[in-house]
Amino acid sequence: MRKIQSVISICAILFGAPGLAAPSGVSVEPEALAHYSYCVNEAKDRSFVFVLSRQILYRCHGDVAISYFNYLGHLHVRDRRVEDETGVYLFRTISGVGRCWNKIFDEARLPVSAFGCEIFVDI
Repeated sequence: MRKIQSVISICAILFGAPGLAAPSGVSVEPEALAHYSYCVNEAKDRSFVFVLSRQILYRCHGDVAISYFNYLGHLHVRDRRVEDETGVYLFRTISGVGRCWNKIFDEARLPVSAFGCEIFVDI
């Protein structure tokens, strides 16, 4: 039953299925859907899929995440800078479904550049 609900949620987000509303602010533009799909597929291919208590988390990295992060920048999504014990990050929100980041400093505050994105799907 949960798999069916998850599939229905994904279809609603991706295709705007009639009678099913996508979360507010989710983009259904073809380019946005392509980035979303590439990230989810890479997460599946590399086993970066995590079942949480109420969501499935898909995490992508590398070129797919760089492309998604840059796409969000072209949409003028503002960066949110976060510093914690693991480093310094710039986050960009994927409206309604997740976020992408660029880690710009590591835990020793040395410059790095590592990208990733997280997409959450309710189950």
